[in-house]
Amino acid sequence: MIQLRGWGLLLAICVPLLVLFSWSRLGSESSRINLERYREWSAVHSSRLLLPLQHHYAKYKRPAGPGDVQLPPIPKESGVKAWSIQPDTTLRVELNAKHDGRPVVLQYVPVVRTAASVHYDCVSATSSLYIGRTCRADVLRSEAAIPEQLAANEQTLRNLPATVNAAGTPIPPGAAGSVLVVPADVASLESCGYQCVKPQNCVSPRPLACGRLVREGNTARFEITATGEAFRGSRFATLAEADQECERAAGPGTRVLRAHSVSAHSNKLTSGNEYWVHDEMRPASSCWSSASK
Repeated sequence: MIQLRGWGLLLAICVPLLVLFSWSRLGSESSRINLERYREWSAVHSSRLLLPLQHHYAKYKRPAGPGDVQLPPIPKESGVKAWSIQPDTTLRVELNAKHDGRPVVLQYVPVVRTAASVHYDCVSATSSLYIGRTCRADVLRSEAAIPEQLAANEQTLRNLPATVNAAGTPIPPGAAGSVLVVPADVASLESCGYQCVKPQNCVSPRPLACGRLVREGNTARFEITATGEAFRGSRFATLAEADQECERAAGPGTRVLRAHSVSAHSNKLTSGNEYWVHDEMRPASSCWSSASK
């Protein structure tokens, strides 16, 4: 009887330990799988997460904070539990993984160097021996360096030259859109092309430059025209809305002129005038978002 009680006591101790050990092994394996999933996803698609932040910086000349941009939905099978922009402008990515009992959290920190772009460097409190190439700290070496980097960003931003319009007048951050400044000799557009696209304030009314493919028999030509009405660039929330205005003014198939299509060929714009265009090479440099139809 005493022997049976001894076995019972041994089972009462061992079974919970076995369950705890099994859960620990399962948790470690799940963490490893999710870490690998994020490594594979980020190697190909990390730009999808960072691109909205970089576009915001290009337009407003400051790193994005909470509510400034819409982050994409978390993809399935990406290994990510949550991601969000923090009040200090860092991007926090928590994985469905733990190491030494603590969640694996990656911090993407903005590193400002120029007025044109911002780089996001990844640091984590989790050991690099565990996360490996998932989070490579190219600039910062640890989370302790984040406050210093953010302070350096502020100093760099204060020293950036102001954006100016074609007349040399400074434009407030976030107010600059792209316009085509037509030379006095319209034929000169062939030589200046994209160089004739300049930043201007979104509140000044200008016609939209519009482009469409015109077919005549077996031939086709690209025609550049304009809306008869002038609009504030800020009137259009999206590129699709601006495209619709061009279509209403010049017929089906007409869209806002893309900056790479600037030329003098079949051009009906007036010399010396300015027209709104869409800068597809720098989408954040337009008054509207890049959502198109």
